[in-house]
Amino acid sequence: MKSNLTVVIGAGPYGLSVAAHLRSRRVPTLVLGKPMEFWEGMPSRMYLKSPWSASSLSDPGGARSLDFYAGNVVPSPGEPIPLPYFVEYGRWFQRNAAPDLEPTYARRLAKDGADFTIELQNGRAVRAGRVVVAIGIRSFKHLPDFARHLPATLASHTQDHPDLGVFKARRVAIIGSGQSALEWAALLHEAGAQVELIARGPVHWVDRKFYDTPAKRLFYPPTDVGPPGINWLIAFPLLMRRLPPRWRLAMHRRAVRPAGAKWLRPRVDGPVRVTPNTAIRSAREIDGRLRLELADGTSRDVDHLLMGTGYRPDIAKIGFLDAALREQVHTSNGFPELNQWFESSVPGLHFVGGVAGWSFGPLCNFVAGAKVPARQIAAYASRRR
Repeated sequence: MKSNLTVVIGAGPYGLSVAAHLRSRRVPTLVLGKPMEFWEGMPSRMYLKSPWSASSLSDPGGARSLDFYAGNVVPSPGEPIPLPYFVEYGRWFQRNAAPDLEPTYARRLAKDGADFTIELQNGRAVRAGRVVVAIGIRSFKHLPDFARHLPATLASHTQDHPDLGVFKARRVAIIGSGQSALEWAALLHEAGAQVELIARGPVHWVDRKFYDTPAKRLFYPPTDVGPPGINWLIAFPLLMRRLPPRWRLAMHRRAVRPAGAKWLRPRVDGPVRVTPNTAIRSAREIDGRLRLELADGTSRDVDHLLMGTGYRPDIAKIGFLDAALREQVHTSNGFPELNQWFESSVPGLHFVGGVAGWSFGPLCNFVAGAKVPARQIAAYASRRR
C-alpha cells in the first residue's frame, strides 16, 4: 500500500513553508533538517538584502508572517533586517507552523516501487509516498576553475566562514561584485582585515528611483525581485513557467545581475579597496601565501582568497540522490524540469528553491518565492492522497 507520508528534505524558508501548507491541509508530513541552519551559519552581523515585504515565510492566510511576529512576539528592529532577527523568526515559524521535524539529514533517497525510501544519517529509514527536496543552495556553491585546486586554508567560499574575526590583521582578497561579496568585504574590513575586492566587471548598486515615492506600489511588487518592467512578471512564477526558456533565461540574468543594496554602499565605497573590471587569471601558493595574477598584468600576495562567486544549482551535486533515481529526473542545464506542481518527471518527487529556477524564474532564489511552491504542492498532495 502506498504511503501517505510526505517528507520535506530541508528546514529553511522553503522547506518550512511547504510543510506549513501541507499541515494546514492535513497531509501527514515530516521535515528533515535543522531549522534555519544555513542562515545561522552566516556572519551574525549580516543583514537581509530583501526588504521587509519580501521576507516572510509562507503559511495559509499569513497568520505567521513577519508582520505578525513583529507585532506579537518580538518587535521589529527596522530595515534592513538583521540576520539574527530573521533566524529567530524562522525558528519561531517552525515551532508553530511545522512542528513535525526530525533534526537529521537525508543520507540516501531512492525510489522503491510506488514509494520512496529515505535513509537518514541517524540510522533510521523512512518510507514516503511523496518527497519535496528543499535543500537551499549550500550544495551548489561555485568556485572558479583556477581556485579548485587550492587548499581550504588559503582559498574558500563566503559560505564557509560564520566568524570573520579569524581574518583580523590578515590580507584578504575577495572575488565578486554581488551582495555576498560586497557585504563580506565590508564585514572583513570591520573585523580588522586588510581587504581588496576584485571584480570582473563594474560594481553596481541597487537604485530604486521610485521606492520612496507614492508610485512605489505601481513600480515594485511586494516580492521586489528585478527591475521595473519585468519585476511584476517575475512575481508570478506560474506565468514565468509558460514563457519560452530563452526569455526566462534573459530575465533571470537581468534580475539577478550582481549588485549591492543601497544601505551597504557607505560601508564599501571608501573603506574598502575595490579593483573593478579585471579578473584573476591564476593563483599559486608561495611560502604559505597566495600569489594572484590578474588580467591587468598586476599581481597580489594575500593570506587568503575569499570567493563571493555565488551558486550554480545542479541536481548532480545533490549527494543523497540515488544514482538510479537521479537518472530518471529530466533536466535542462542541471535543473530539473518541473510541472506546475513543482513535480519532476519522477511522480511524487518535487523540487523547490533555487534548483527550481529553470522552470519558474529568478523568484525561486529569494525567500519571497516560497509561497507559490508551498501552495501548489500542498494543493496537489491533498488531492492525490
